[in-house]
Amino acid sequence: MRKSALIAATCMAVVFGVTTSTSSALVQSNTQDNKFVKSVLLASSEAKTANETKATDTKVADETKSAQPAAPSPVIVTVASGDSLSSIAEAHSTTWVRLYNANESIANPNIINPGDQVRVPTADEQLADRPLPQPVVVAAPVAQAYSASYSSYRAPAAPAAAYPTDPNAAKAFIYSRESGNNPNATNPNGCYGIGQDCNGVLRSQCGADYACQDAYFTGYAMRRYGSWEAAQAFWQANHWW
Repeated sequence: MRKSALIAATCMAVVFGVTTSTSSALVQSNTQDNKFVKSVLLASSEAKTANETKATDTKVADETKSAQPAAPSPVIVTVASGDSLSSIAEAHSTTWVRLYNANESIANPNIINPGDQVRVPTADEQLADRPLPQPVVVAAPVAQAYSASYSSYRAPAAPAAAYPTDPNAAKAFIYSRESGNNPNATNPNGCYGIGQDCNGVLRSQCGADYACQDAYFTGYAMRRYGSWEAAQAFWQANHWW
């Protein structure tokens, strides 16, 4: 009897121990699973919050960007025949000085050519003043008095030593100073052509025809000065003719 009871007690202890170990293992496993689930849920929640914050920031940035006014496109004018900086400036409510300051490609405000591109600055644009080109200074005779009668004026003869020996050289001198020898040149005052006619006759009579302009200015030089040499001498004294 005692032996049977001992065996029974031993079996019960074994079964109880196994059961207890199993129960402990299950409890520990459940605890670890719960911790894992909580960590997964926490990470998911944090990721969701981060995504929501990022989406909000992106939306605010997009709204801010869309609220900013777009920069206006620059106004570019293509020079047409007969245009001058003054006429372009008047058409765009500005001044030829601002056009000259805004366009460094224009070397001389008196000379623009058809096809050139002129940028019109905005009204509030700050522009640095550009120096105007300086006329070529050449030793010249004393300036002569100018008659009020333009058509009948005859300049007194300058000393012969002041004249070039070639009338073509004198003519080329004037054309280069007045227009850069460009038949389409127009200054801010609207003067036009290789010799810069300011009365509007040359533009309608010759247009950009170089030979026609040359004949026109040759006739003008002969009527007013008597020769191209005398015309150059006057230009050297006054920087106009």
